[in-house]
Amino acid sequence: MKTITCNHSSVVIAGIEIMSCDECGDVVWYLAGERLDPAEGMARLFGQYDLVGRLDSLSAPAPEVLLYRPPNGRWRTHLAAFPKHVWLEAAPDLWLSHDEEHLLLAPANPIHLENLTRGA
Repeated sequence: MKTITCNHSSVVIAGIEIMSCDECGDVVWYLAGERLDPAEGMARLFGQYDLVGRLDSLSAPAPEVLLYRPPNGRWRTHLAAFPKHVWLEAAPDLWLSHDEEHLLLAPANPIHLENLTRGA
């Protein structure tokens, strides 16, 4: 049996505190000291990102991955809130990762996938 030693780190970006752990994959969102709905946190940090395409998953926790890019360099700093090359469950059934330049989302729920790709 593998024991997970969590290492939750806290980062504040755009006024949102994000606590994440690259060991267990957990993400908790806070705004002004209160828990924030994960969907709202994601929208505040990444709502301006542009969907580039859909990819078949290689090692993500879902069969398909959505690739996003920030509209400019300033928005890229939002990715620094999370460790790179690690899948984190940013919201229930919605996993994120990044490579410092692009945001990768792996929706494990078909409803998430539909909502994230609607109009794209």
